[in-house]
Amino acid sequence: MPARKSGAGRTEKRGSVRPRELLRARGLRSRELLKKAAREILNERGYASLRVQDVATRAGVASGLFYRYFHDLREIVSELARDFFAELLASTPPPATRAHRYDWIASNLRNVVSKFAANPGVLACLFGLAGDHEEFDDIWKHNAHRWNLEVAQYLKREAGFDTARARRMAFMLGAMTEGVVYQALIRHTADLAQLAGRPDDIADTLAVMWYRAIFLEDPPALRLRASGRRLVAPTRKKP
Repeated sequence: MPARKSGAGRTEKRGSVRPRELLRARGLRSRELLKKAAREILNERGYASLRVQDVATRAGVASGLFYRYFHDLREIVSELARDFFAELLASTPPPATRAHRYDWIASNLRNVVSKFAANPGVLACLFGLAGDHEEFDDIWKHNAHRWNLEVAQYLKREAGFDTARARRMAFMLGAMTEGVVYQALIRHTADLAQLAGRPDDIADTLAVMWYRAIFLEDPPALRLRASGRRLVAPTRKKP
């Protein structure tokens, strides 16, 4: 393969990666390593214990490199929050018909609760920093609204609600879910811990409550796991 002269007089092979492109790729890799490290430390220790030096050390880069990509810790955390919601929304099951209408509710809530439970630091920032920093409040409101609209599509399909009613119900269900997630995963409220200690238990409890609110009846016991069955009245035997 013939060589050619670069603008600086260096000889490069045709088809090889140019130095500028190589630097860009290395820069993107360093940036992603910093984000990964920040997310891990945030979830382990919380925002108050997040330090640039610790993030850079875990990422395996010099501390000064952090400021090449981010102005401060708040900027990287807000980007992590946006990434988190992008992952959550991408993994939300589509509101398509399933074997039973309870199944979508349960799978959707298990997905939400499990992802929040795996990212307690991100969740705590979205709640704890929203009052002082507008961008965190905006991130939560914008993405919660998008998720609520997915729920509204399910309600139109499975409950026969018109658009306005579906959205109102979706927003109320979303607010209920937000409160339970906050109390269970951030505040660790004792009452909720007794009712539903594990993320799966929290999700199943929410799913039963959703189903009751939407369809005004209990979901079929056969479709429930143990934590959900505890909320459903036992079927009375006929005399």
